[in-house]
Amino acid sequence: MKINSVRAIIIAGFSILILSLIGLFLPSILKKDIQTHYSTEAKLGTPFELIDSNGNKITESAFVGSPAVLFFGFTHCPNVCPIALHRLSLLIEKLGKDQNRLNAYFITLDPERDTWKVLNNYLSVFNDRIIGITGESKKIKTLAKSWGVYSKKVPLDGENYAIDHTSLIFLLKSDGNFLKTIDFEDDFELSLKEIKKLLKF
Repeated sequence: MKINSVRAIIIAGFSILILSLIGLFLPSILKKDIQTHYSTEAKLGTPFELIDSNGNKITESAFVGSPAVLFFGFTHCPNVCPIALHRLSLLIEKLGKDQNRLNAYFITLDPERDTWKVLNNYLSVFNDRIIGITGESKKIKTLAKSWGVYSKKVPLDGENYAIDHTSLIFLLKSDGNFLKTIDFEDDFELSLKEIKKLLKF
């Protein structure tokens, strides 16, 4: 009986210690994760020279002068990309006249299939503020990497393939510097609030 009581006391004491440690360190762990995801100090991006969905040359200077949003994806994407672009289109439209103050770019991770003409046709069903970007595969990979975007080809039947990739929307201030990211699955009103706040930069 005494042995069981001692054992119970030891277990209870150990449990309290574990919970105390969790309470002590969890806030700092979560804070670190949030700062990593939304850090305004992150230096992302790199100089580039690619082609937009109108067939014109585009460089990193396009990201300067007005706030902008970036989304990386590909036109053969079965669900995430069209859903994200539709959501982005709705967010832009909700800005009303202020939408002219925001630039938006869809950067392909599949330049082998996504020529500027393909992008032009694909984006025609979304808000016309969204401009596509494509170009040489090596340059696209360099640009994506500079933004910390993950992408990997996933083989399908025959020679077909999909691409597993980061699905965050990057918010850029008018000076071209990264502000934060939002997720296309975030609450719509909260995302709209973040976009409106972006216009102040």
